[in-house]
Amino acid sequence: MASNGTGVLTITGAVLRAMGATLKNLFRKPITVHYPDKPRQYPSRYRGLLALTYDKETGEENCIGCRLCEYVCPPAVIKVEMLKAEKRNYAKTFTLELYACEFCELCVQVCPTDAIIMMKSFDLSTSDRREMLLDKDRLHAIGLQHEPSWATGNLLRDMQTPPKAAPGAAHGAAAASPKPASATEPAAKPATAGAERP
Repeated sequence: MASNGTGVLTITGAVLRAMGATLKNLFRKPITVHYPDKPRQYPSRYRGLLALTYDKETGEENCIGCRLCEYVCPPAVIKVEMLKAEKRNYAKTFTLELYACEFCELCVQVCPTDAIIMMKSFDLSTSDRREMLLDKDRLHAIGLQHEPSWATGNLLRDMQTPPKAAPGAAHGAAAASPKPASATEPAAKPATAGAERP
């Protein structure tokens, strides 16, 4: 009978604690973002969807079809076919299986022309898996539709490169280093453990 009473007390205490948490939050302002009615603010370093870019000056595609992104992709979701031209190469086809992408950003890091970047958006939900197979045109459209992330291949590589020494730093370091003792100067006597006492 005593154990029965203890069980009732435990359940009552749990219910009261739960009701207390409900009452405490009843009068607080809601913190939920009502997406998509209200646009969500992303952190400055947020990296979401992948996209392809155009050159701002010439309007040409940045992708040269080098296939580095395809080689480095861990789940092998990128397929690129190169199209050789007179002045430069292009990507004849570029497909990305977004449903299997790990968003590891390795493709962005190795791209020599900043052709593939990540966007500040995740908004590509769909009920049809086939719509997550992105071709070149769709990837370019995503690049024009959303705000790009700060990180590009060249910027990320610059961050990982060790800083170069200033031109005068090597000369200054050599001047600060002690000069070797010349043959004409007498060498200082080494200190010994048993020094002579007066």
